[in-house]
Amino acid sequence: MSHPTSTILTESGTNELEIIEFHIEKRLPNGGTKTCYYGINVAKVREVIQVPETTDYPNAQPHMIGVFSSREILTPLVDLAGWLGIPKSPDVESKFVIVTDFNRMTNGFLIDSVSRIHRISWNDVESPSQFLEAGEQDCVVAVVRKEGHLIMILDFEKIIADINPELSMEKYDIRVDKSIDLNQKMVSKRNAKTVMVVDDSAFIRSLIQDTLSSAGYNVIACKDGGEAFEKLMNIEQEAAKEGVQVRELIDAVVTDVEMPRMDGMHLVKRLRDNNSYRDTPIVMFSSLMSDDNRHKALTLGANDTITKPEIGRLVSMMDQYIFETV
Repeated sequence: MSHPTSTILTESGTNELEIIEFHIEKRLPNGGTKTCYYGINVAKVREVIQVPETTDYPNAQPHMIGVFSSREILTPLVDLAGWLGIPKSPDVESKFVIVTDFNRMTNGFLIDSVSRIHRISWNDVESPSQFLEAGEQDCVVAVVRKEGHLIMILDFEKIIADINPELSMEKYDIRVDKSIDLNQKMVSKRNAKTVMVVDDSAFIRSLIQDTLSSAGYNVIACKDGGEAFEKLMNIEQEAAKEGVQVRELIDAVVTDVEMPRMDGMHLVKRLRDNNSYRDTPIVMFSSLMSDDNRHKALTLGANDTITKPEIGRLVSMMDQYIFETV
């Protein structure tokens, strides 16, 4: 099953997306099974295929079944049920593989079945914090209610980083990055500035926050576009009450694209329609930043874009837009 390239996610900030619903069959102690419902953004999926022939990879990470060739690209196959800790059937031949393509990486995830594609509004995508206290180790970024089921949208960046730590943004250490000015004068200069970071993944949000904070920036963290917009409207009211410009209280926004309640593209659109935030530097930081998506982000009013593996560019980008445009 291949699918046409979807443009809904970033289509003029419509705040809509498409997700592929897929299933993993959990083996119960009594020998029965229970269907677990999961979802992934269509924009991250290259294709869904039958289980290919794989080759064992020496010293592979746990839950990595092997590697296979996907359109001439060497692709790891991950046992998703194993990673999630779900007891499963050992029968592999009847299963399927979701082949993903984001963050400039291709990966395969073993699943039991694919159901259908749902087109939904981000307004109908709920934050998992409504169900549980989501921490950095949580692998669910959002929840969708469909046909009496809860579909869990998984944090595939977190899963990939856990399985292949060498490719993780966690490897980046600003303290050893010679391209970043960390002298006391510059750190103090950044300490007078505040950046809002918006990402639904607690794992990614923490990495961005730590990177910017280590450079000296103050950070306001938000778990989705809805929370960010509400906080920014409160900041606008506070600025009016104090008789100052909004830029005295918030200096820039770094936002993900796909998030519950309000996606990043729609957030940018709403902010650019507001006189108070018309000139606020906004950088979109996403695993889905193709050339086409970058063009759409810039057209909506974002100042710049960056893909998630390039976290090392983030501080320099903030320096550029905050200090060189003052």
